[in-house]
Order: sequence, then structure tokens, then C-alpha cells
Amino acid sequence: MISLDSSRKRRAAPRPAAAAGVPIGRTEEARLAVESVLGPDHVAVLLFGDSGIGKSTLVEAVVAELQHAVTPVRIHGSASLANVPYGVLGPFIVGLPVQEATSQLAVLRTFWSRLEEERRVSQKPLLLVVDDAHDLDESTAGILVELAAAGWAKMLVAAQTRPGLPEPLLQLWFEGIAKRLDLRPLTREQTSHLLEATLGPQVLPSVAEILWEASAGNPLLLSGLIADAKADGTLLQRNGVWLLVRPLKSHGDRLTDVVRRQLLRRSPAERQALNLIALAEPVTRDAIESAVGEDPVAALIEHELIRVTPAPYPQLRLWHSTYGDALRNLISPARSLQLRQSLLRLMDSEPTSAEGLLRQVSWSMDCGVEVEDRQLLRAAALASRLYEDELARRAAALVKDPELQVAARAVTARTYFNTSDYAAARDILEVDFAQGQSVAVLLTGTLMWAAVHAALGHSPADIMDRARALLAAGERLARANPDDAEQILGATRERYATMHAMVYALAGEYRQGADTDAADEAAPANTLESAFRLALASERLLVQGKAVQSFAVISEALETAGTGVDELYFLAEFLVARAVAAVVHGGDWAAAEKLLAGLAAGQGPNLISFGGGVHAAHGIILLYQGKASQALTTLSVALESLRLTDPQQLFALTASMAFAAAADVGATDKAAAFLADYEAAPRPVSRYLRVLSQMAVTYGKARLGNYPGAVTELRALGRPPGDGSTAGLELDSLAFCLSLGDRDAATRLLELRPGLEGPRPAAICHYAAAISSDRATDHLEAGKSCEAAELWGFAALAYDAAADGYRGTGDTLRERMAMAQRKRCLERADGVAGQDEEAEDDALGLLTRRERDIVALAVRGLGDRQIAAELQVSVRTVEGHLYRSYAKLNIKGRDQLPGTAGS
Repeated sequence: MISLDSSRKRRAAPRPAAAAGVPIGRTEEARLAVESVLGPDHVAVLLFGDSGIGKSTLVEAVVAELQHAVTPVRIHGSASLANVPYGVLGPFIVGLPVQEATSQLAVLRTFWSRLEEERRVSQKPLLLVVDDAHDLDESTAGILVELAAAGWAKMLVAAQTRPGLPEPLLQLWFEGIAKRLDLRPLTREQTSHLLEATLGPQVLPSVAEILWEASAGNPLLLSGLIADAKADGTLLQRNGVWLLVRPLKSHGDRLTDVVRRQLLRRSPAERQALNLIALAEPVTRDAIESAVGEDPVAALIEHELIRVTPAPYPQLRLWHSTYGDALRNLISPARSLQLRQSLLRLMDSEPTSAEGLLRQVSWSMDCGVEVEDRQLLRAAALASRLYEDELARRAAALVKDPELQVAARAVTARTYFNTSDYAAARDILEVDFAQGQSVAVLLTGTLMWAAVHAALGHSPADIMDRARALLAAGERLARANPDDAEQILGATRERYATMHAMVYALAGEYRQGADTDAADEAAPANTLESAFRLALASERLLVQGKAVQSFAVISEALETAGTGVDELYFLAEFLVARAVAAVVHGGDWAAAEKLLAGLAAGQGPNLISFGGGVHAAHGIILLYQGKASQALTTLSVALESLRLTDPQQLFALTASMAFAAAADVGATDKAAAFLADYEAAPRPVSRYLRVLSQMAVTYGKARLGNYPGAVTELRALGRPPGDGSTAGLELDSLAFCLSLGDRDAATRLLELRPGLEGPRPAAICHYAAAISSDRATDHLEAGKSCEAAELWGFAALAYDAAADGYRGTGDTLRERMAMAQRKRCLERADGVAGQDEEAEDDALGLLTRRERDIVALAVRGLGDRQIAAELQVSVRTVEGHLYRSYAKLNIKGRDQLPGTAGS
């Protein structure tokens, strides 16, 4: 299960690095720019990109690279001089008489004379470095083109994609004598590398994902987001790991300054349009055009400051959503109220989208305008689902209707559940539980109440005993309303049954001995109850070792649950977590990655709440694969995220796995810290995960030494007393035992083998079969099976056993080749690329029997004549077989045969 060779120094996989001075993600563009300036084919390099994309930074990097080959002359476009002929050339033509200042020939002559002086001093070719070239006037652009076309100087030009370059400069590209380079937004991976360069290597992956989405890959916005998030405590470092403690806000000083500079370039009408869109987005195009006119809207669309959603109902949004908070922060409350009044008469009375509802309610609250209670409640519930907890609490607190206040308090409790403050959520929900004068109010918040108590560690039996108060309240309400008694009693009993299914599914507790969890029970009353029963059945199958069936059942539960369960917003994540447990247990890594990728693709705030669980799953996969060093890093990062918010109660499991990984690589100090974390944390809610975490801790203690009862304890954990079939738990416990060197575990694994499902159990049982037969060839085949399942630790153990077997029979060639396979698996476990797999995979099988015999003797050091005498063949035959063997093994001679180097 885990690589045992902890004495070797672990090596981290190398990170791609940018060339010195070149911005991350721009290495290729920098290389092409330098080559084009130095080469004979182009007179100019044109760099295009959006505002903040890094054009100026790249220009400076290219100039630095060329400093020994050229003389840079800097010219900077200016919006204020865009309509002044030759305005930006003023510093170069100060001696030109006023009457000649508009003469192109006179300006060209004076400008060129000044450039020639600089060239004579430096004795190097001239490079005109033109930044913000989109703000150049046409006359200046014409002068620059004349110089470049005549071969007097080359140009490095940077401009925004929109509005683009003046026509004369663009003509150089049309004519094929200018190299055009378009700078694209940073990719997700490039953003991660930039964050590592800025903050350090320990950045939570979900942080990189959130910042990449928020900045849209724009380096300037990314830099502003990082600076502001650090300044207001949203982005902070805990135990060396950078993480987000709450959703990003984009109204800090850095981003506000960026937005303010953008606004200064726009006309008053365009600024008003931007303000209206920021306050009301998404808003219909007709409404904004009615308020400010069509031309300002068209200009903002052309310059990609706003965008239009597709027909049939085109709406306007800011191009960068990050600008929204910053723009709104620049608008005073009085001005905001004025804009609201001017726009409301042009808008629909009711928002057409959930986002529109949030913006309208938030805008109203900011302006001090009263909002109707039901709209406040809708907005609060929506905000809590989107993890905008502050907005949800503000809206909920303004609800005045006593009956609606119960629902508002339930929403507030949910915001505390979002941040794992379960005690605060419980205190709010307890006030209203089993209260209410209508069945709707009575049932409000009850599912969340049960989930909160489960999160606080109460047993299912205890929770359901407390929940009987709901049934009693339903009976009282039915007596008070005899005409509706049947409906009231039916609704409360149905809710009680759903709560029962939920808390037992959360805990993974089911009736022992039942073939199906609900075989003898009434059919589920609703799809939610059905989904929870299926989740429980899935966990039962997982404990039994039926990983494939378990995944199929939990997939059915996901379909059954559907969407739109307002109160249990975490239902999808709960079910996906169970699905991940099934595929990880079975070793279906591709399915696991697909599920985790789906969770990671959620909205930024969702990643803050559930991202820790995603990283924990990745870490457990790495640990199962034998990549303990990588698992340690990933699990350490996951733990820091889970300290912040842990809606799935995965902290203890993650701490136990991190402890096992640290023990496996011999990191004793880290192991002690992780063990303390595990012992101080509440145990996982799920029964299966609870037992698995105990196994990991037992294994870790054994790996650290002086824990003689580890194997006995592991075996007991795999077979809890009084349980039925627990083959799945046994597989996990026996895999740990095998990793500790307990060869006796193989016998029990083979007994379990027929009932286990998935590539991971199959590969581990293949290794167990090889241990039982103890034949070198069986170990070799088991190693290949473990490799195919990507269980690199077990593969290395199998190949090591194969090498021992071949050594005992004197088969040196096969021994050395088995050792080469073992080395490759250990390298894969360490995350270091080994030799080419196609060249090395099953190299022995490429040779004929006679070739193997001859190569084996060559490896032992015999010469060609000695081999010929040993095998009673001619020397020419030996030479021919060796020549063909070298070709098959992709080597050049005898000294490169496997195992001969250094022997």
C-alpha cells in the first residue's frame, strides 16, 4: 500500500521555471520577440494584449535581454496627447522652430538627428521601444514607420488589443515585416506558478483556482487581488500554507486604484454606464441605453469593459466581474440612491435571475431602501447557498414577519454551518425546533438541525430520540387543526423518516445482517429519503468490499436526489464524497479524478468550504499508490484548509493519513504533530472512514517503530465484532499489514479475493498470491499487475521479491532486470521520471531464449569466446545474438546491459 523504502532521500518533482527576468507564462513570447528583433526578417515586434496583461513587463524583459546588442530609445503613448501631432516626440524635437513643428520632414530630420547622436555614442543599433502605442497620434506613428521601413531602427511596440494600433504601424504587420504577438491570459497552471513565485510553494490548490477565476488570468488583477486579500486578512498563511479564510472581496486599495485609473480614461456617459451596470448587473441593454444612450454602451463593449449575454434576452455585465465591488465602492450612498431611482423605472419590477435578485436586494440595503420580507428571505437563502454569508445574514436580519423570521433564522444558522461553526448553528436552530403554528414553519430547519447535531458528534440514536419532539409537536398541531390533521401528521412523520435516513446515512450505520438496507421497510416517502437510503446501502457495500457495486448505488443516489434541495445544500457534496470513497477503495483513479474535478469546478466560495476535502482525497490516492512523500505534502495542505471549514467532517481522517505518510517517510516531528491533530479532533462521522482513520494511525505508529501489536490491532479493525461481511475493511487492514511486512496477511487476502471488486484489490491479491507461491516468476507478474493498477509501493515490493528469487537460482540477468523494474517503481513513487517505459517495460520478453542465455553470460562478465565455449556455439553466433539483443534493448554495447554499469 505504501512504499517502505523510507531511508532513501525523497526528491520533489521539478517545477518549470521562466527565464531570468521574463514574467511567468511569457517565456515563448519573449524568445520570439528577441529573435525577431535580432533577425533579418522583421523591422518591428508588435505586442498586443488587454490592459494589465503584462505587456510593459514583457517589454522590459525583452529590452533587458537585448541590452548588449541594441540601444533602446523609449517613447510612451499618452491619451492626453493622442490628438496632438508629434506630441509624444516633444522631448526629442525641442530645438525645432515652432513654424516647422507640423512639418513631417522637419520633425523626421530633427528626430533622426537626435537618434543618431545616441547611436554614435553607443555604437549599437537603435531599438525604438514604444509602450501604450494605442495612444499614439497618426503623425507620430507615420514617423516611426518611416524610420523602421528605411532600416534606420527597429521597433518593439506594445499596445492594447482594443482600440489597437494606429493604421501606419498596423500596416507593417499587413506587409509581413512586423512580428505580431498576442498575449493571452495566464492559464490555471501559470497562475499557480506565479502564486508560488509570489507567496511560496505552499499555496492551497483551491486558492490558485479561485484567484485564477477571479482575475481571469490577468496578471495586474491577480496582483491586486493578492495584495488586497493579504491586507484585509482574507488570504493568510497558516503553518506555512497560504489559504483563503472567506470569499474574495474586490474593493481593496490596489484594485480600486486600478479601476479608478480605468475610469479616468472614459467619458462621463461611459462612466455613468459602468456605474449603473456595476450596481444592477445583470441588467438589460435597453435599460442602460435608455439611461445613457447607445454610443457609450457600444464604446464600452468595443473596449471589452462590458459584455453582452446571448439572445433572446441580452443583458449587460462587466467584462471582469472583479471590477464590480471596486466600482460599487467608489460610488457614494447618495449617488447610488440617485442612480437607483433613475434606473428602476427602466427595469423590470422583478429580477429575472437569481444573481439579479441578489444585486437588487444588496443595492437596496446599501441605499437604505426598504425591501419586502419575502424578497429578503429569498435573497438570504440564495446568498447562503452561494456562501455569501455576510449578505445572507444582513438580509435575514431585516425580515420582520414573525413566521418568516423562523426561516430567516434557519438561513442564518446555515451560514454558520458553512464555516463549520456548528455550535452557533445549533444554538439558533434549537430555539425554533418543534415549534410553530403551521406545518410549514414546524418543519423549517429540521433537516439542518439534524445535520448540525451529527456534525457535533451525536449518535444517530441520540439525534432521533431528540427528534421525537417533532412528532409530538405534529400531534399537538393536528389536534389544534382537526381538518388538516391527516396532512399535518403525514408531513411530520415523513420528515422524521427523512431525518432518520439522513443521520444514519451520515454515520454509515445500518442494520447488521440485512442484504439490503431497507429490504423490510416501507418504501421511501420522498426522493430525499430514497437518496439517503441508497447512500447507506452504498456504504454497506463498500464495507463488504463491493467497490464497483457501491459506486453504482451511490451514482443512483446522486440521480435520485436531483437538485434544488434548499435546506440540504451540501447533499451533492455528501453523496459525491461517498462516491469518491468507493472508487478510491476500488482503485479506479480515473473515476476518482473525474469526480474530484467536478467538485473543484464549483464556484470560488464553494471551493473554500469543500476544497479541503478535495485535496484530502487527492492525498489519500497518492498514499494508496505508494507516493508517500507527495501524499504528505498534499495532506498537510488539505489539513490547513479543513481547520478552517470542514462540512464533511474529514479532518480526523486527513490527519490520520498525514500521520501515516509522515511516518512512512520518516518525518517524525511532522508525524507527532499530525497524531496530536488526530487525537484532538472529533472522529469522522462515517463509520467506514472512522475505522479507516484508526487503521492509518495504527500503521503509522508501527512504521515509527516500537509498536509490536500493530498487526493484531489492524486485523481486529478489519473484522469488527458482531458485524457481517466486512471484506472491504479487511482489505484495507490487510493491505496495511502487507506494507508492514506481514506475509501471513496473504492467506486471508486470498480467502477474500473472490468477493472483492476493483483494480486495487485485484492487484493487492495478485501480490498476496505471489507471496503464497513464493516463485520469482509469480512475483514478477504480480509486480506488473501492481504497476498496471498504479500501486507503485506494492509493485516495488513484488519486484524486490522477484529479484531475490532469481538471485537464489543464479539467474543474474532476470535478477538485475527485476531490480531495474523495482527502481523504476520507486522513482514513480517519488514523482521522479524514470527511464522510458516503452524501452524498459518487460525488456526480458523482447529477447529469444537463446539471446537471454547469451546476455545472461555476458552480464556475468564472460567474453564472446567463453560464451561460445559454454553454450557450444560459434563465436560468430554469439556476436550475432549479442548484436540483435543490443538493438532490441536499445543499447549500444555490452557495457550498457542491465546491471553491468558499475559492477
